[in-house]
Amino acid sequence: MILITEQIPEQSFELIAKQLGAIILLELENQNKLSCSKYDIQTFLERTIPIDKSEDVVVNISLNSVNYDEHNEFSVHGSHNFNIDVYTFSDDNICQTADQRSVIKIHRVVGWIRYILSSTKLKTLGFEPGIIGGTYVQSINYDDNYGNQDGSMSRMCRIVFNVRAFEIQDPDEITEFTINDTVIKLSNTDKGYKLIFNT
Repeated sequence: MILITEQIPEQSFELIAKQLGAIILLELENQNKLSCSKYDIQTFLERTIPIDKSEDVVVNISLNSVNYDEHNEFSVHGSHNFNIDVYTFSDDNICQTADQRSVIKIHRVVGWIRYILSSTKLKTLGFEPGIIGGTYVQSINYDDNYGNQDGSMSRMCRIVFNVRAFEIQDPDEITEFTINDTVIKLSNTDKGYKLIFNT
């Protein structure tokens, strides 16, 4: 006999991942314009296709783990750990080596993301107050040995971002967890789910 007759709503980790991707896409696009950087930044959710050296800047957001505590029959607190991986690629030019260009590029983009995720303007990630219990940039780690070949210098960095949020179990008490999907949408590309502007 079926006991759960209601449709199970999207879980908080699903919605947080989408919202996090939308925020990073929008804010990076804005910073790119403000600084006149002209980086070709592509933002993905859970991309598993290998990153190619023909890509300029790739940001991939993936859920690493969720740890639950403060359990009761109606709700639980979740500590959601996201990996935000940033990849940059550069070639030599007259003024700078590929290595210099790639380092400058990754430091700039990682700095933007750290600032965005630490901003008090985005502490609720755009959800109604009371859903998100806190957001924290936990670490930034660079991998200087990532895929350097063929004269194209690449860099990789992982930002670990933690989001504390509530998960409601009682279907009669579910708080609406909504994201703004009028501006951003997920597109299933040959490289994975890419966040794009809804035009």
